[in-house]
Amino acid sequence: MKNFSFVIACTALLLSASCAPTAKLSPWKEGVLDIHAINTGRGESMFFVFPDGTTMLVDAAGSLLKKHKYMPTAPKPDSTSTSGKVIIDYIKHFAPKNFSDSLDYFVLSHYHTDHMGDCSKSLPQHPDGHFWLTSLCEVGSAFPYKRLISRGDPTEVKASNSARGDNIANFAKFVNWSAKVNGTRYEFFDPASDSQIVPVHKNIPGFCVHNIAANGRYRLSMDSHEWATDMPSKAVLDSIGDPKAYPGENALSCAFILSYGPFDIYSGGDLQWSHKDIHDYFDIETPVSRVCHKVEVMKANHHCTKGANGPELLNALRPDALLAHVWRDVQPNPQTLDIVFAASPDCKVFLTNLAPGNLIKDYLDRIASTSGHIVVRVAKGGKTYTIYTIDDTDPAYHITCKWGPFECR
Repeated sequence: MKNFSFVIACTALLLSASCAPTAKLSPWKEGVLDIHAINTGRGESMFFVFPDGTTMLVDAAGSLLKKHKYMPTAPKPDSTSTSGKVIIDYIKHFAPKNFSDSLDYFVLSHYHTDHMGDCSKSLPQHPDGHFWLTSLCEVGSAFPYKRLISRGDPTEVKASNSARGDNIANFAKFVNWSAKVNGTRYEFFDPASDSQIVPVHKNIPGFCVHNIAANGRYRLSMDSHEWATDMPSKAVLDSIGDPKAYPGENALSCAFILSYGPFDIYSGGDLQWSHKDIHDYFDIETPVSRVCHKVEVMKANHHCTKGANGPELLNALRPDALLAHVWRDVQPNPQTLDIVFAASPDCKVFLTNLAPGNLIKDYLDRIASTSGHIVVRVAKGGKTYTIYTIDDTDPAYHITCKWGPFECR
């Protein structure tokens, strides 16, 4: 029976997909919502074009692929391109025609190198700002950020596996330079706002970015703008004197649900429930799940690895499609995929990469794609959406496969 159900799932997947390797994605049009999972092979980066042309980049993948406990995947398109350049070239290609060479929003989900860039003296230094051109800084030097939003003050909640001090110091130099030179407005992510991120060109009926978590704080209700936190303050944690009591940086990630008519997408950085057996407040996914509802698309938490995407969250979101920015051989995790498919048996899973040593071989007939940039294109009004995979080795960005269109429920 299990094998038979796999065949059915695989057949349904094939029926919904069509592959045309020579085709290209048509340009964005007003009224359409585009969501791009950019694959650098070095972390996570999402580029959004709102229905009015507002642009938003969430994270800027940038690990330098130094020695890791778990083997990383190969950089894309190759080792000669920085993550920042990959993102810059991609945005140049897919941005709206009226793109003014500046990004309306940049959201940094949390202070880890695979989301903001890896500081190193091997990188060039900006001649005026004197900061290292990590990926976040490299992109922001090419496309000034009008508003830069981070999870919060990195010193407010000490994280047990926080980004290195040199990365934070470099980030601060960039923020100060960009504010002075480009007028960038820097602020912290409000965990219970519906108005922090809005279309800047015109009002879009049925469009809203609902913030739901940041810095260990989580929204209490979609009907209110109140938040709570279970995490002790830094002062309390310092007084305990136990290094293991501090939350990890991942648990402090920003999370939101973007809605456009009946279409919804969830994005939560590297939120997780890992080590909740040590302290309950390490589990940020469970309180976040209480304000979540069914979505069409989910950006997997923490690259779909172990200790993230728990049953409480998945049973609330029940995604029809799941996107995972894979860059290490432990991503995605087989047990995590079990949770995904238990909550949403027909879920279509899209991976930007798949390492040769990954252990999900028994799931391959349920994986829609294992390589490439991923694009979710939502039709005007949000009633249907189509998913494309794009060749991540091709500067012409040819489509490798297409799924849909699917109706939003």
